[in-house]
Amino acid sequence: MANPSASIINETRPRAGRQSLIVTNATQLYAGALVGILATGYVGFWDDNAAAVFLGICEEDVLGDTSATPPVEAKVNTEGVTLRNITVGGTPTQAKVGDPVYSADGNITSLTLTIGTLNHPIGYMSRYISATEQEVTLVTPTEMLAQRQA
Repeated sequence: MANPSASIINETRPRAGRQSLIVTNATQLYAGALVGILATGYVGFWDDNAAAVFLGICEEDVLGDTSATPPVEAKVNTEGVTLRNITVGGTPTQAKVGDPVYSADGNITSLTLTIGTLNHPIGYMSRYISATEQEVTLVTPTEMLAQRQA
């Protein structure tokens, strides 16, 4: 290998933002669901296991069909958005602002401060308003992968 001897201009895109990714065959995703890259390499509902990589929020209802040409893709917000006006499980208090938030599945109502048997935080409680209203800031895929290397 040697250093280049001429300019190389590559096409680029941001690491976070909105991406379209192929959906697991026969999986019905819904707008607002938490999604990730599963062990198969396709996008599906978030499933907190060692092989999954959290992506973000699905932005549309879509039924996966990997035999279609082209395969069906879902638009996913990977920006690490802040979810507002939600209730986090695990007894949220002002003292828990900044604590990691987990979810076992793709339902936002499953967000919890309780780690239990879960493997990967997908965000943190960024604001406490009341016992029934908090805000959670999600991690980006890059942040998800970085925490695995720590």
